[in-house]
Amino acid sequence: MNNNSPPAGKVEKGFLWKQEYLSPLPIPTGQPASDILSLIWRKNDSYLDIGSLSLAGSWAIAHVCTVIFLSSTVFSLLHGQYWFAFLMFMGGALLMGFCWSLFIGLYRRPLAPPLRFHRQRREVRITTPDGEEWTVPWERVHALAPSATMIGQFGAAQMGGLILWFPYAHEIDQPYHKKKEGWVMMVSPGPGIAAMRQWECIRSFMEVGPEAVPEPLQNLRGKNLKELFLEEFHKTREKHGLFLALLRDIGVGCLLLNLMTYLWLHRRKFAVIPDLESPEGIAWSQPLPPEQWAKRSPELETAIAEREQDLTTLNAKQTSHTA
Repeated sequence: MNNNSPPAGKVEKGFLWKQEYLSPLPIPTGQPASDILSLIWRKNDSYLDIGSLSLAGSWAIAHVCTVIFLSSTVFSLLHGQYWFAFLMFMGGALLMGFCWSLFIGLYRRPLAPPLRFHRQRREVRITTPDGEEWTVPWERVHALAPSATMIGQFGAAQMGGLILWFPYAHEIDQPYHKKKEGWVMMVSPGPGIAAMRQWECIRSFMEVGPEAVPEPLQNLRGKNLKELFLEEFHKTREKHGLFLALLRDIGVGCLLLNLMTYLWLHRRKFAVIPDLESPEGIAWSQPLPPEQWAKRSPELETAIAEREQDLTTLNAKQTSHTA
């Protein structure tokens, strides 16, 4: 890691904004791996493919806001507030028409090649839409979780995302600084913990193994949507009880978010996902014999050991306070 790189765990704060550095070095965040945006396209023992296109956030915002506007319009009509109902309907139609047009544009956008993280080589393969390819050492990947607080007439709302920064092929060994240009992937799982959980999908695959990472949604294609819903419903009922299962999976999942329709759209969009096609990329993607696997740097070994000790101490304190 370059000395100019902000260390993982560093937090910068300003007025209504915060930025957390997650890597390098890629130490544990303390959060479980959760593919919030369904960014995992492929997973095997050698590599993990991460897509740059996510429909989940756009769908959730557009659908939830549509439900709110329609519910407000119907509620106003039932209570005789016709003028307010008309304003809600027209305002909702204009705003949600814009939101749905953005979602449709996103849905129709061609899929770009994935980011491929090879855990045996401890490298990342970058492939641009115009076909340029290069590899970046895993411990040179910069992960940041910026967040900002937006204040409006209805209160404060926190927004945030996850940024992955990679040096260009001819600048791999050059010093890093905040204004340095690089190849960037930015997604919006949410601020703080949500961004950490999405990052943990990548970090855990590279540092722990494929078993520590959720399965790609592509691996569920053999099941129909009804089977997927019932399976998830039964898991929630066994873990949290019938009431919470009905509230989460029926109330929120089906009525508020309409996840059945989203899953159907997601399957159609990602029925065929791009792969690396160049001979160099295909050769690079092949598994290696265990004796050829790349090792962690001594700096990362030390950083992970210290972070795991800190997390153990923190968990012990939280357990003692709860007891």
